[in-house]
Amino acid sequence: MASDHPGKPNEQTTDKNTTTSQQQQQQGPPIQWPPQSHPPQVCYPPAIVPPNAQFHGYNALPPGGGYGPYPYPYPPPGPYYGQGYIQSEHRHPCSGACRCFLAFLILVIVILLLTKLIIWATLLPRFPVFHVANMHVTNFNTDANPFTARWETEIRIENPNTKLYLYVDGMEVFMNYNDKYDVGITWINPMFMESKNKTSMRVVINTGESAHHAVPIWIAQDMGKDQKNGGVNFVLKIKVWVTLKSGMWLWFRRSLMLNVECDDLKVNFGNSSREGTLEYIKDREDCYVSA
Repeated sequence: MASDHPGKPNEQTTDKNTTTSQQQQQQGPPIQWPPQSHPPQVCYPPAIVPPNAQFHGYNALPPGGGYGPYPYPYPPPGPYYGQGYIQSEHRHPCSGACRCFLAFLILVIVILLLTKLIIWATLLPRFPVFHVANMHVTNFNTDANPFTARWETEIRIENPNTKLYLYVDGMEVFMNYNDKYDVGITWINPMFMESKNKTSMRVVINTGESAHHAVPIWIAQDMGKDQKNGGVNFVLKIKVWVTLKSGMWLWFRRSLMLNVECDDLKVNFGNSSREGTLEYIKDREDCYVSA
């Protein structure tokens, strides 16, 4: 309703506005949602920058000016992890040449080993075969001082290699009693054998002819006891220096010292006290050969 008195404000309207203002002051500022821990940011219009303006350390802004501030608060900067500077090692000028030489040396060694392995697999080198065919003992006197005896032994030698020649540079033969003591010794001259070839040689050993290699009395007495019981056991031991060679097309050469042992050589004397022969054994085994 309009006021009856012109020129004066309506009292009801004034009282209503006053009451509304008082209620707003009592209620405080309006509540924001969602609640923010920081005061609201005020967005300003973008700054006007000349198009050709330059800043120290930065490129010029693109045409049209920059952008306004980000409407949300920026996250705090992360920790800085510095990158360590790796200093390059000082290399010696000859390090590359040394490595090349070492690699070349290793390559040469590998090639030589492979070549040797191929040759070995092709030739298949084998030791010579020794076999005692017969033995005869004479002048066997255990009562004499010094002890005297003579051994005549037939030995068969075989070269089993198909592509290698056998050069026997020397042989030292020992007659051993019961694998205890050497009672005689002799040397054999060098010899040559073709591949896949066999030969026989006669080895003679004399003892008691000189005092240089005299047999002790107690050894002679033990042999005398075995002789009366029927037979004496001997062992023939041979040291052989051999060389295996191939033909000129596939060169191969290997020198070895072989140890040959022919055991179980029992000599029966029978009724005679001075002469004896090797006991017969069918299919007698070959001598043991080792390098």
